[in-house]
Order: sequence, then structure tokens, then C-alpha cells
Amino acid sequence: MVFTIRPYAERDAAACGECLYEGFFTAPIDHCDKLLLRDYAQVLIEKCNFTFVAEAEDGQVVGFVCGKCDKAFDRTLANRYGCKRYYGLWCRMFLKYYLKRYKMSERFQKQWDPFSSQLQERDSKTFGACDLELVALASKAAYRKGLGTALVTQFLSRASADGADTVRLLTNTLASWEFYEKRGFARVAETPFRDGSENRTIIYEYRIKGADSA
Repeated sequence: MVFTIRPYAERDAAACGECLYEGFFTAPIDHCDKLLLRDYAQVLIEKCNFTFVAEAEDGQVVGFVCGKCDKAFDRTLANRYGCKRYYGLWCRMFLKYYLKRYKMSERFQKQWDPFSSQLQERDSKTFGACDLELVALASKAAYRKGLGTALVTQFLSRASADGADTVRLLTNTLASWEFYEKRGFARVAETPFRDGSENRTIIYEYRIKGADSA
């Protein structure tokens, strides 16, 4: 399949929400669920320093990857954002979420709640030891073959151009963590979920200079 990778634009938020859905959920969704996914994707992306989307030949956005620079690595880059930030939208989204006004469908919420709780497993100290965090990678199922690799390659190219040496990401045993191992990421930390389940949070690291010199 042919697709073009380009910087994210505000108009891509709803499509990125759809990519999140196809990447992490299987329950059927309704209009309210789509609104939550759109708002969540927009807030997630706007909190990152840069985002790339994959666009199919028909103009449809079918995947995205976003990253956040650590201030200890480069304060200027960490304060530079690839899209306009809407703090008012963030506040409205979080208020609406915590007041339970999104009215998620029952089947979707059963999958959303564990997904949301997994986000709380992130340990900021772990990411203080790297230059750049790969925050999210998602794509539509029909375009998945080769697309994830292309997005990660673009991400690492940007990281290298910015002078980053190390990239880290958080995943878990519920996700497709094998994808990252096949692309040169090494497991550097693993911790059990705080809920006492058998699931584990996994931190992967990619060393750019080491990979280039190998």
C-alpha cells in the first residue's frame, strides 16, 4: 500500500482518534465514543513536541506517531511544539471526562477503563533517563502492514536529526511489544501493574548512535 508521511495538522484529530480505536480497541463504538477518542487524540498529540501522520492515496489519515523531548536533553526543543496548543480544550476535555459527561457506550467503556488505568503506570523517572519519548504509535488495521515500521523510521530519523541519542517508550504485556524488539528496541525495565494483576509494564530503549555505528 502507498502512503505519505507528513507532519500532523489540527484537521487530523478525528482520524487519529480512529487510529487509536483500531489500534487498541475491539468493541463497537458510537458517536459519543468517537468524540472521546477525537478529543483524547488531540490532547495527547498537542502535548507532544512533534507528530507525523501517514496519509493514504485517497487522503485518509491511517496512522500516526508522536514524541516528546526531555528538557534535560534540549530545553529549546522541549518547548517547541509542532502544532498549536489549545489549553482551553484540554481543560474542557478533562472536566467533561471526570464528570462522566462523554456518555461512553457500555461495551466501549469496559475496554476504555483498563486502557486508561494503564496510562497511570508511567513512571516519569524512567523517562528522565532518555532524550526523547515515543509517546504513541497507532494505525488502522487495513493499512498496518509496513506502516508502523515506516512511522517509527520517520520518528527515529527526526530524533537523529535533532541530535537525540536515546529514545524510550512505554508498553505492556497486553500490547504488541514484540514489534519494537524486531525494530531494534531493547527492554531496559519491567514492573508489575500496581493493580496486582499478572500484567507488566515494559520500558524499551533505542540507542540511535549505537545503532548507526553498528
